Amino acid sequence: MTSKVLLIGNDISKFDSVLSQLSDAATTVSVCSYRDLSFCLDKDHSFIKYFTTGEDIREFSRIIILATSPGHLQNYLFSALACYCRKHNITLLDDSFSNTDGKLYALWRFWESGIPVAKTAFGPVEFLVQQFSQFGFPCIIKSVQGTKGKDSYLIHDETELRQVINDNPDTHFVMQNFIPNDGDWRIILTHFKPRLAIYRSSHGKDFRNNTSVGGDATLVPLEEVDPKVLELATDAAKALDIKIAGADILQDKNSGEYTVLEVNRTPQLITGAFPEAKISVLKSLITGN
Repeated sequence: MTSKVLLIGNDISKFDSVLSQLSDAATTVSVCSYRDLSFCLDKDHSFIKYFTTGEDIREFSRIIILATSPGHLQNYLFSALACYCRKHNITLLDDSFSNTDGKLYALWRFWESGIPVAKTAFGPVEFLVQQFSQFGFPCIIKSVQGTKGKDSYLIHDETELRQVINDNPDTHFVMQNFIPNDGDWRIILTHFKPRLAIYRSSHGKDFRNNTSVGGDATLVPLEEVDPKVLELATDAAKALDIKIAGADILQDKNSGEYTVLEVNRTPQLITGAFPEAKISVLKSLITGN
């Protein structure tokens, strides 16, 4: 049986002259640009594909990454890819990527750990357009490096999707289905223990509940929070190994299901909503309690 090997590069035209030397009767070697990887998170139907050919990465027995750039800025893609490869026992060389910041890696790490996340797509613009019709309207696109609700947009049609992407050529977006909700939870944890629970809501004035964009906040005693919320926040912080964390959990107001939105490193502990309560958390870190 012929094995399939995929080389992931930057300028794939450089491989044209050597591909014939790399393939033989036992091995077929293909090459794709890292820009041509398409990622879709959808519970049991998640995939990562070579967009141009439609091949699922699972079809390859070995993947070798040869792409480099200044600062290795695209490594967050490969960190996410590593989650998929580990899940499906695909050999990935090299899988020791250090750039694990940003939403794309975090979402795939949650998926790898069995933590529920929103349906998510990332990849070439035409892939996002293709997935858009399957997500249902509206959708949300947000920067993979965005914080505090910035660089997030509620999208209602394909024209709007293309316009936002064209207007932000240096921003890499993930696209997610919009989950109807009345608000979300920000759970602050230290050493994987919930310390504070804050419920945030825009009261329908914005699709974002962040207090930084005008959402209201209520401090809720931990004993009054659904234990499932605290469990998900803890599992998500552990999945990313973040010891000072702010986990954001959203409940679908129609189905009642919870989704982990993200986990922020070192959340505001001296600013933002309820600074006095946050100071007590910071004091516990200083004293080691």
